[in-house]
Amino acid sequence: MTTRISLRQWLSFLILLEKRKHEAYTREENGDTTTNFVKKKKAAQLEYIETAVSVALLLVQALIVSTSSPAARHIVIDNFTVLIDDAGDARIRLLTLEENPGTENLQRIVKAVTQLEFTSSITDCSSTHANARQQESDDDLLREVGGAVEDHQDDSKHHGAIRVAFSRTKHSLRVAQKMLRKASISSLDEHLLSYGVPKNLCRLITDLIRCEGVNEETKFRSIEEVAEELMQLISKPDVFVHDSAATGSTTQLSFGSTLYGRRNEASSFLRAATLVSLDTMEMHSKQLVLVEGLPGAGKTHFVASLISSSNFGWICIHAKFDPQSQPLSVVTSAFNRFFMNILANRSEQEYVARVISSLQRNLSSSAIVSLCCLLPSIRCLFPSVLRRVVSDEDLSTQNGVAADDEFASGSQMSWRRLNFLFRKLISAVCSVERPLALFFDDLQWADDRCMQLLSALMERDHLQELDDNDGTNCLFIGSFRSNETNDNLISHFDKFEQSTLVDVTKIELGGLAKVESNNMISEVLRLPSRLTSPLNELVQRKTTGNSFHIIHFMQSLVKDSILNYSLSDKRWVWDIEAVKSTSIDKTVLELLARKLSQLPGNIVDGLKVLSCLGPKVDDTIMKYLYTSPESRNEFIACLDLAVGENILEKSGDSAYNFVHDMLKQSAYAVMSEEEKGEKHFWIGMQLIANASTDTDEFNAITFSVVDQINAANTYGVTEEALHMKFAELNLKAGKISIDVSDFQSALSYMKAGVALLNGWQDGEYYDMSLQLYESAALVSYLNTDIGLMQQYLEILFENAKCFEDKLHGYLVMIQSMLSSENQGEAMRHIISILEELGESFSIDVNPKDAYAEVVSTKSLLCGLSVEDVINGKRMADKRMRWTLKFLTLFDSAEGLQLYSWGVWNFQQDVEECLKWIRAGKRLVESLGAKHMIPKVTMKVHIASYWNEPLQSRIESLKESHHELLMVGDLENLTVNAVHFGRRSLLCGRNLLTAEKECAALLHGMYQIRKMNALLPMISNHLSILKLIGSNYDSEQQLNEPLFHLLGNSEINSQDGLLKHALSKRLGGLAQQCYFDRLLIAFWSKNYGEAAHYAEKYRECHQMLHFPDMFQTFYLGISAFRLARLEDGKSREWEIVGKDALLKYQTYVKLSDWNWENKMLLLEAESYACEGELEKAKFKFRASIDSAQKHRFVHEAGLASELLGMLYEENGNEEEAMQQYAHARSCYQQWGAFALADRLCRSTASKVSI
Repeated sequence: MTTRISLRQWLSFLILLEKRKHEAYTREENGDTTTNFVKKKKAAQLEYIETAVSVALLLVQALIVSTSSPAARHIVIDNFTVLIDDAGDARIRLLTLEENPGTENLQRIVKAVTQLEFTSSITDCSSTHANARQQESDDDLLREVGGAVEDHQDDSKHHGAIRVAFSRTKHSLRVAQKMLRKASISSLDEHLLSYGVPKNLCRLITDLIRCEGVNEETKFRSIEEVAEELMQLISKPDVFVHDSAATGSTTQLSFGSTLYGRRNEASSFLRAATLVSLDTMEMHSKQLVLVEGLPGAGKTHFVASLISSSNFGWICIHAKFDPQSQPLSVVTSAFNRFFMNILANRSEQEYVARVISSLQRNLSSSAIVSLCCLLPSIRCLFPSVLRRVVSDEDLSTQNGVAADDEFASGSQMSWRRLNFLFRKLISAVCSVERPLALFFDDLQWADDRCMQLLSALMERDHLQELDDNDGTNCLFIGSFRSNETNDNLISHFDKFEQSTLVDVTKIELGGLAKVESNNMISEVLRLPSRLTSPLNELVQRKTTGNSFHIIHFMQSLVKDSILNYSLSDKRWVWDIEAVKSTSIDKTVLELLARKLSQLPGNIVDGLKVLSCLGPKVDDTIMKYLYTSPESRNEFIACLDLAVGENILEKSGDSAYNFVHDMLKQSAYAVMSEEEKGEKHFWIGMQLIANASTDTDEFNAITFSVVDQINAANTYGVTEEALHMKFAELNLKAGKISIDVSDFQSALSYMKAGVALLNGWQDGEYYDMSLQLYESAALVSYLNTDIGLMQQYLEILFENAKCFEDKLHGYLVMIQSMLSSENQGEAMRHIISILEELGESFSIDVNPKDAYAEVVSTKSLLCGLSVEDVINGKRMADKRMRWTLKFLTLFDSAEGLQLYSWGVWNFQQDVEECLKWIRAGKRLVESLGAKHMIPKVTMKVHIASYWNEPLQSRIESLKESHHELLMVGDLENLTVNAVHFGRRSLLCGRNLLTAEKECAALLHGMYQIRKMNALLPMISNHLSILKLIGSNYDSEQQLNEPLFHLLGNSEINSQDGLLKHALSKRLGGLAQQCYFDRLLIAFWSKNYGEAAHYAEKYRECHQMLHFPDMFQTFYLGISAFRLARLEDGKSREWEIVGKDALLKYQTYVKLSDWNWENKMLLLEAESYACEGELEKAKFKFRASIDSAQKHRFVHEAGLASELLGMLYEENGNEEEAMQQYAHARSCYQQWGAFALADRLCRSTASKVSI
């Protein structure tokens, strides 16, 4: 019988047996002399070395047998099987490779050394059966090996056990050495090499056989060391088994892309990556991995290696920040490169179609246009959208109206629009099948804007439950230098760690451990780690394990001929004493500077030019720097030589970048300050001279031009005669930055432009001065630098030639006042400006004046159709258009909608209101004012509850939420959020769903610090929780998360909320608080309390609101109930109820869907008060049917409960219980478990009685 195990297992058994034998000797040491013990230990070591020789020679034989097969190059250790027969003989063979004849000479050599027999490599037909028995055989063998030492205490018995367990040899190691005296070791080497035995394996055999003359640092000391080397050789045959002369360079070192060490760090990284790739992310938490380390620790390589080797099908977008590039442009360039690569790959067509579909589903046409402006590479994906929208904008321009308001396009909220676009883009790009790794590399060079973008991308969408994918399958990765952090960066990291929406994995990459660096050097030199260990000791000591430093120190040894490839020995060799005496620079930059100084001058010049540019340079820049083919080819040739020196890497035909950013820093650092300035200026002037300034090509390199000119200026290199030209270019770059919401870059460009002006310029440069100071003031405000904004505005107001030229500045100033809640001063300035524009306007407006304006406007519109207004002439009076801006009416479209609200409030003319509020929306769309469309659309949704199903408008408000986010209109976003929460509660939507959505909106408002929206939303949310059955208003829960969001210890309950509203005279908030108390009292059947809060609500009334309809309904039902309970006031309450019924008989004409069931219920209660019970029952049932038909499940439950009360009052307990049961079912379906429980307790007590 033959037992089959793997070679790996067999070697492990040898190691185990060696250790146990030594343990046995240790136990015997007490009874032996020291001399005896040393002899026994030496004999044991010799015996295991003899076994190792046998293993190595058998391995040689198996490899030689397989040399004729191409598969031999892919042999790994697990390809080998050890067959142990009953006699204890071991045979090694390959599993699948055929035997190669003609090995007689090799067999003769091996037999001469070990007297071992050979076995054929023909596949064993019983292998399947043997596999089935393998685990059992392994267990038996382990027991045999384990018992061999313990059962045999004397040396002879123990020696016999080894022969049974493993291959028997007829000659000891000493006999083999004696035989080899006749044929030298080198002769054996030659014989083995002549048969193609790899050099490393020959060296292993000869080092095993040769006891004397072996370097003490590299000699074998145990079978464990031999096994490790054997496993290293065969586990990576392409590195160690095949000679480097045939498979690698013999003139320079190649470190490749292998990740050495980092086992624990990689496990942490892959744990986060695995969570992202799963399809069970119930909590929707985002995963962020932060990788830190000193320069050269291998942060970028670490991330790239793990992502590329993953099995999850990752797509990667890599944004690598750079000191000389605008940070946001680095991010957009990374996304552009990603889409260019995807679109160039025909196999990705299905994936691209999915991305297009997702973006079209989640973004409006105007949002897609904005995204295309940000990422030009995706314009080809949306030709129909761009064609349609551009056509509309062209039409509006022809009519004399700008498509966008200049100030609105640069508003303080537009960066939120950018965040929203990127969030939707990431959601479209990633999925479970294609998870995304978004890598923000070198964050120490990112600005605050990019850190805010990263934070926003990891935020939960405020209504994320509605999205198919909220970017959950995106792994966010950031790397940074641990010695170059700043307070701002650390502050962002702290926020990430404190966030409940983000799981942060922190990974610190230190220097490589000694074992890891030895593995690295071993594989690079293609030598076993045993042989490279002495060299590694020195390298480790000099580099402290820094990966980048190790690489360049080793390369410097090659450069200095201390480390060479020996053609005779077919291996790398080194002078260990010379390595010891080689000094290493104190910093990596010093090392690299020395390396660069040794290069030819033309290569260094090329690297200097490249270091002045961005992280990657391709032909789009080079063709303007070197216009003649000869000069360009010469420059490219220099870059190619640098590629050969492992300084640059080349991608595609003409794109170059430094292998590491430290090399770029080093190339830049070797220049003096003056040379840096001259180099930047030459690049900038070449780009200006050779690219036409008014072309798309020049627009594409505008930032490169301006950055070079500005960089030169900082080093004192410029040309004063061209300062006005340079200022104009900075103005252009700043405006482009504003368009993409990169306000920090915009501010740097505007500052540079103003500095180049050297003071306000009149004459031909007046307009440019005006634009620069206007824009500089705007972006200062957008960057919250109010002091700088005021400085620019003072100069603007002092030098502007006329009042109209100051208006842009006034608009910025007033917006700043409003943002700082200085409304009083802002209004005084607005009134003053309006008077200057010829428009009288009073702050003290009373309802009578407002009513008169509504009547006047209604008279003006009388006889005009909606089409007449939409197709009317566009306003040409610039002063009037400015007047509208300062009234916050960007055009007549919003004016129509405000008129509609006035008609509604003062005349209750619903049809007129709806007519013109929709006309306002159509007018905005016809004007192409993209930034206004979400706002006016939201107002249509808010007003449409009169005549459209309430449930449908919930979905419309969700859409408005996303659209308002996209344009950055946070003021109206809060209005939308409040209405969404209120309607979710009142329209019969499942309360559990409503609670989740409203909680998400609450946290969304908190994230954007809209505290004015939090107050009414918290009140609404508490009502939902109470109906569900949660009490958030008890004393022991004062610090619950809802109130904790406010950050105000005085507002810690509903009472505190109402008290705050009354003390601050916040009528709208007080009205909201009273309504929520009314709602809870009503549903709790506390009708007296409900009537009280209904009256309080009415006292706070300022203008018509959506809850008014329900206040009327709740008060009407409460009044009818009180009329039957309070005999003394029955007539008064009945009048109140009849008044509510009268109103609802009017409402139902507008929408029977929304109001019919409520009207029928009021009629039922009215008949009950009058004693007409049969009519009342009929109306109750009709109300139940209508409520169910129109999906108001909560009001169907209400009608059933009230009908049950009527039956109970008239002694029909059976019918009452049936109605109560139906009501309870409806409440449970609604999610109002508190109401269902109350009803259950009430009916249970009645049954028990």
